[in-house]
Amino acid sequence: MGVLKSYIGKKVLIKPQGFLDSQNAGMLITPQDINNFKNRKVKYISVDFSKIISSNLSGIRFLNDIFEKLYKENIECAIFSPNKQVFEIALRIDNRFFNIYENEEVEKIFTSEEMINKDIYICCIKNEENRNLIVFNLVKKGYMPLIVESEDKISSEDVIVIKNSIVSKFSNTISAITKNDIVYFFFDGFLDANIANMFDIEYFRRSLIIGFRIFVFDMNNVKGLNIHAVRFLSKLGVEAAEYGALLAIVGLNTKGVQPKLLEDLELVGFMFFADEKSFIESDVVKESRNNMQVIYKTQKKITKELVEMLPYFVKSTIESIELLTGTEAKREKAELSTIEIDKSKNYISSSIGFYGDVDGLLVLIFSEKLSKKISKILIGEEIESKEELVDMVGEFANIIVGNVKSEFQKEDIEIELTLPKVFEDLEKLEVLVQNKKALKVKFYFEDEEFYIYLTR
Repeated sequence: MGVLKSYIGKKVLIKPQGFLDSQNAGMLITPQDINNFKNRKVKYISVDFSKIISSNLSGIRFLNDIFEKLYKENIECAIFSPNKQVFEIALRIDNRFFNIYENEEVEKIFTSEEMINKDIYICCIKNEENRNLIVFNLVKKGYMPLIVESEDKISSEDVIVIKNSIVSKFSNTISAITKNDIVYFFFDGFLDANIANMFDIEYFRRSLIIGFRIFVFDMNNVKGLNIHAVRFLSKLGVEAAEYGALLAIVGLNTKGVQPKLLEDLELVGFMFFADEKSFIESDVVKESRNNMQVIYKTQKKITKELVEMLPYFVKSTIESIELLTGTEAKREKAELSTIEIDKSKNYISSSIGFYGDVDGLLVLIFSEKLSKKISKILIGEEIESKEELVDMVGEFANIIVGNVKSEFQKEDIEIELTLPKVFEDLEKLEVLVQNKKALKVKFYFEDEEFYIYLTR
């Protein structure tokens, strides 16, 4: 088997050709290669499968074992341009330590250090979890992907369309998505002391602060856990209790876990469920949705540093809406005021926490009519049901998060942003922000009102 390897910034591109099996898979990445990758601080390994004629399951498994070693070194791996036979074999690997990209153009979006200046469409991907992970990773890179159900909805030709790519749950950090007002964290492998490095605890804390009250720890792919992992999870349980949040562990195979460790997690409030369905249908979830209580600490003052952040949030938010609606924004002057929620109006809202050089909370409030107009652009049709509209607002807020991060990166500002929290019930938002002072900017899009609040 012939193999070409080249370094492109923090990425290594590997181009094998021929037949791949367990006898020659080790030629793609040798132990010496792994040492070189660590020394050169490589972030991505991409293997071009376009010239792999065929492969067998043992070959892909052997390669996956190598990818697992790289994963433990915080190196993200992927294959791209596989033929149908290789693609189907790769899907048979239960615990994949690599992503699958349909072609090199898609691969570059996820691994290139430079932004690709093309519109990105996610088309026809029915698996909701995979679609969410794709969106999540693209937004982190600063892109604004558009979701469509058919290629007929794509009007331009000079675009990138993602149809058959798979983003694995495995990554350099424990991945997180939101669904139906619930934050999901995905854990894999054996959980030990390294969980503290993989889990972004500040992200978790900001999610609590902005109003999330239900957290699912998906452990379907966890092989086991030890006392060090339990101590870390117990710490999360104690912090969540302060906010009255529900923490649920779903899908964990408890046969190989010491009963004492499970008892320790239960003592700090964790609940265990066999699968997501039994969790969603449980009484505790219904009760948590109905009784979301928030315990507040004293509000921090509005600072000069926070005021300086306002233009970045305004620019990213307004450009996103103008792009998606085709209408120009009219704005009023920014002012310092108490956040006021007019519950008589048909509004939907979202909150996004941020921390780093400056910490705070971004609150977006806009009319249901405006959100439906945005949905028509994002998914190709106007949404009617409130539940679907809430999900769409979450997707839109993710786009704003990506744009804000891009603006900060240009100015070398170190800021991390949380997952967006969507409120269809304005009373719950009012509980979160009551009596808070904030920087307020009011906009109009064809007479539809839109508010931005920046607070701490």
